[in-house]
Amino acid sequence: MAEAAAPQGNGPMKLTITHHRKPEHTHEAFMKWIVEKHVPLAVPVFKKHGIIGYSLFDTPGSLNGALEQEMKPMRPTWDFADFDCVTEYTLPDVQTIRSLTADPDFAASIADQEDWVDTAKAMVSLGHCTPYLLESGEVMNVAGA
Repeated sequence: MAEAAAPQGNGPMKLTITHHRKPEHTHEAFMKWIVEKHVPLAVPVFKKHGIIGYSLFDTPGSLNGALEQEMKPMRPTWDFADFDCVTEYTLPDVQTIRSLTADPDFAASIADQEDWVDTAKAMVSLGHCTPYLLESGEVMNVAGA
């Protein structure tokens, strides 16, 4: 039987940041601002700094609220997301974060975020990601699979 691969500290890193919109904006307007204004400015800067991947996980309150109503009786201690989205970066290393955030072009891509984002509520995480089930259906890193 094959051994399951333990999560590794090697290879690309994942950086995630949760984002809350400012209350004067709707979720829809906030997501439109990110997709139509921020992303087109930011992606070229991401590429310049060697960022391997970038994705946006849209978490509308309507979905999370419905999930909470359904799951709360079974999982009363769980907290449910109240943020509007999560940005996920795949990075070659931690230095990429430093070089990106020091770039004036990146600063320009987020110049109006204070109008849209409640930055005080952001939650940031950095780590490694180990895949176990791919969208193709392939199972990886699982003993006996």
